[in-house]
Amino acid sequence: MQTCVELLANDVLKPFPPKAAQLIVTIYGDIVEPRGGVLWMGDLIRLCAGFGVNESLVRTAVSRLVSKGQLAGQRDGRRSFYALTPDARNEYHIAAELFYGPEDGECDWIITHCPDPQDQSILMSHGFACLGADIHASADRPGRPVLGTAFRATALRPEAQDLKALVSSAFDLQALSADYAVFINGFRTMKSVVAENAAGETALLLRLALVHAYRAIRLRDPRLPPSVLPDDWPGFGAHRLFAELYVGLSVAADVHIGRHLLDQNGYLPEKPPAVEARLISLAARL
Repeated sequence: MQTCVELLANDVLKPFPPKAAQLIVTIYGDIVEPRGGVLWMGDLIRLCAGFGVNESLVRTAVSRLVSKGQLAGQRDGRRSFYALTPDARNEYHIAAELFYGPEDGECDWIITHCPDPQDQSILMSHGFACLGADIHASADRPGRPVLGTAFRATALRPEAQDLKALVSSAFDLQALSADYAVFINGFRTMKSVVAENAAGETALLLRLALVHAYRAIRLRDPRLPPSVLPDDWPGFGAHRLFAELYVGLSVAADVHIGRHLLDQNGYLPEKPPAVEARLISLAARL
């Protein structure tokens, strides 16, 4: 059986190599935000080292996140702690719904005529696709910006093949499908580790690797109504695999957090209500 380090390097991280800033965002989103938003720098450095990211890169990335207004430094004696700013914590909390919240159900559409190039860029970064002639469309999900002349619309034949073909082309589902397939192939190996009851830091590092890779794809998913997606859409399997592995790793991972990771007041809580709610939501997918 592969060691944790071998599994991370060979099967899990190779398709999704972590960059320091993105890894830190993953750590704060998964571990720190639901536990008060503060972490000791020494713990952050040690967690990143498990992914081959050295201390110098961590400190540089933290400084950049501070300059962007996402983190704020705090000192307690000789120790440095970094806290999510209120705005960043709110953003992280909203984003967490994408990863740990319920599966996407059916929804209507937002259709907008938007000729302004700057507004078009904003739309495209929030899950819209261009249908041509300055017409953009997205699934009607919370948080979608309303720009241009916008309407809510209902598909009259949501399972029609011509609609599926239009959606597949406009939203480039082929590329997204390939990424979900890579995720499934890479993380299927982790099932054996979960079955063997991975303990302590091993479970936590594997869970962080899982979240890091899933996050990179999920944030690009336009969250379309399931009825317009292909019957063999790999996103369905990826969502279930993520839920299964996350729940399976969390008992040991959360125990490790509660015994080893620090904020200014001591060890982080093992399983506060926000974490418990995540696990209940993910278990409902299984």
